[in-house]
Amino acid sequence: MAISKTIKLDQFCKSILDTDRNIRSIAILDSKGRLLHSMTHRGFVQPSLEKWNDVHYMECMFDISLGAKFDDLYGPIRYHHSDKDDFVMFSFPHHRNIIIITSTKRISPITFATKIAYLVNDFKKLD
Repeated sequence: MAISKTIKLDQFCKSILDTDRNIRSIAILDSKGRLLHSMTHRGFVQPSLEKWNDVHYMECMFDISLGAKFDDLYGPIRYHHSDKDDFVMFSFPHHRNIIIITSTKRISPITFATKIAYLVNDFKKLD
């Protein structure tokens, strides 16, 4: 069972990487912020997970979980994005997990997030 889930996560991450060459990395975290799966685009260095887990990943977890408290009022969060100095970071809720994608700044945030939100919704249907 765990092997088939890992294969599904791997295929899902590859499908995201194939959407745009500006994507740097993908990380899937559980509700406690632990890394379940990650993948990096060739040519980009994987960020230090220890440093990222403490700062950026937890920021995304907080934003998504805080926004979830207002789902009844405003509807569910489809994504969250933030501009950093040298990259853009996107967060997408997936059941109780969070999908975090980093990309270069040469990406249209709304167009990209819409594309990925559709992939996430399709992936939810397969679970």
